[in-house]
Amino acid sequence: MDFLVKGLTVAVCMLPLKTSDDIWTDEMTDQEKCQAEADFMLKHRKNFHVGATIGRFEGCGYSVNGSVPSTCTPKISMKLTGDATAQDGNIVTRVRSWR
Repeated sequence: MDFLVKGLTVAVCMLPLKTSDDIWTDEMTDQEKCQAEADFMLKHRKNFHVGATIGRFEGCGYSVNGSVPSTCTPKISMKLTGDATAQDGNIVTRVRSWR
């Protein structure tokens, strides 16, 4: 079922997980991986994590009001290694990674 809710923003957190991943490759930087995942999420209208975790902690967000969504952040001190968004009209996806 496809529908839009005005002003909806969703943030999802994810810890490292072993999965198969066809969205990005190990040769890419964390920034490139974040962009590839944000693009994939937007293209397939997924408002949740797809693929393996980028870095040691990953946060993603999804917005239908045109604003850049927030994401979860790690509770311990880590370095931000990627921050990417993708947009189509009012729909915006965001993926961030930390190590």
